[in-house]
Amino acid sequence: MFRTAKRPLTLLGGLILCISLPINALTLEEALRLAQQNAPELEASALAQLAAREERSGAGRLPDPRLSFGLENLPVQGDQPGSLSTSDMTMQVIALSQEVPNRNRRRADSMRAAALLDLADAERSLVQLAVRSAAASGWLRLHQAERELALLEELYEHNRLLDLTVRARLAAGVGPVADRPRAALELARLDERREALTARLEQARAELRRWTGPLDGQQGTSGGWPVWEIAPKDYLSRLDTQPELAIFAPLGQERQASLALAEADRRPDWSWSLAYQRRAAGLDDMMSVQVSVGLPIFPGQRQNPRIAARQADLASLHGERESTRRRLVAELESAVADVARLESAVHRMTTTLLPLAAERSDLSLADYRAGRGSLDEVIGARQAHTELHIERIALEAELADLRTRLHLTFGEH
Repeated sequence: MFRTAKRPLTLLGGLILCISLPINALTLEEALRLAQQNAPELEASALAQLAAREERSGAGRLPDPRLSFGLENLPVQGDQPGSLSTSDMTMQVIALSQEVPNRNRRRADSMRAAALLDLADAERSLVQLAVRSAAASGWLRLHQAERELALLEELYEHNRLLDLTVRARLAAGVGPVADRPRAALELARLDERREALTARLEQARAELRRWTGPLDGQQGTSGGWPVWEIAPKDYLSRLDTQPELAIFAPLGQERQASLALAEADRRPDWSWSLAYQRRAAGLDDMMSVQVSVGLPIFPGQRQNPRIAARQADLASLHGERESTRRRLVAELESAVADVARLESAVHRMTTTLLPLAAERSDLSLADYRAGRGSLDEVIGARQAHTELHIERIALEAELADLRTRLHLTFGEH
C-alpha cells in the first residue's frame, strides 16, 4: 500500500525512540482498519443504508385497504330513540375501501425510494472518507509528537555533556563563573518544552482513539512517515468516482423522482369501496358500491408551482456538481504543488541546512573547549541546530499529511 520514508536519525535518538514507544504501537494501516471497524459514524451510516433498503421494498405499492363499521339512519327521536329495529332506514354497515393512487405516482414513489437507497450508499462512502481522513490525521499528529519527543531526549544528553564541559573548564580556572548556571537554565527550558510536547502527544492519542475506539495501554505509532504514490493524472481520470462527486448521481435521481411525484399530482387518484348494510328483521339487507375520483382542476394554483420548484431543484444540481468538481480539481492541483515544494524543502533541510548547522554546533563547542569561543555561541549554535531538526519534522509531517489526504481523497476510489 505504501512505502516508508527513510530518514537519517542519530543512533541515540533512534534508540530512545524505540525504547520510549509503547509496545502495542499501531501502523497507519492498522489505525485506518480499526477506524473503519469501530467508528460510530460508519455504524450509523450502515443503519441508514438498512433503513433505505427496507423503505425501498415497500415503495410503489398500494396503500393498505380500510375496513370500517358503523350505523346508518339511527333514530334519535320518536317513541324508541336509538332502536335498531323501529325504522326501515336503520342499517348496520360493514365496508371495505381501497385508495388507488395513479400509476405515475406509484412509479415515481418507487423511483424515489431506489434513489434514496443509492444516496445512502453514496453518503456512506463520504462518511468512510471522512473517518479514514480523520484517523490518519490523528495518527500523523501522534507520530510527529513522538518524533519531536525523541529528539528532545537527545537534547537532554547534549545538555549533560555541555554541563560536564562547563564544570571542567571552571575547575581548570578557565571561563567566567557566570557560565555555571547556563546548563541548568537550558535544562529548565527543555523540561518546559517536554511538558508541552507530552501534552500534545496525549491530545493526539486521544484524537486517534476517537476514531479507532478504546485501545489497550498507551497506544503509539509504528513505522516511519507514510509515502503514498501520487498519480495526479490518474486522479483526474477517475475524479467522477470521488465520493463528493459520485453522490451527485443519486441526488439527481432523487430530485428527478421528486419532480415525477409533483407531475403525478396532475393525474387523478381514485378509490373504491364496497359496503354491506344489514337491516332489521323482515327487511331486505342491502349492498353498496362506490367509486370516487380526485379532480385536479386548478393546476395553476396547486400542481404547477410545485412542479416548477422541483424543476428548479433539479436544474440547480448541475451547477452544484460543477462547483464541487472545480473545487476538487483546484484542491488536487494545489496539493500536488505543495507536495513538490515540501519534498524540495525536506531534501534541502536534510542535505544542506542540517549538516551545516551540525558543523557549526560542533565547531563552536570545539572553540569553547579550546578557550577561543563563548558559551553563548555554543548554546546559540545548538539551539539553531535543534530548531532546524524540529522544522524538518514539521515539514515531514506536513508532507505526509498532504500525501495521505491525496491518496485517501483521490486515490482510493
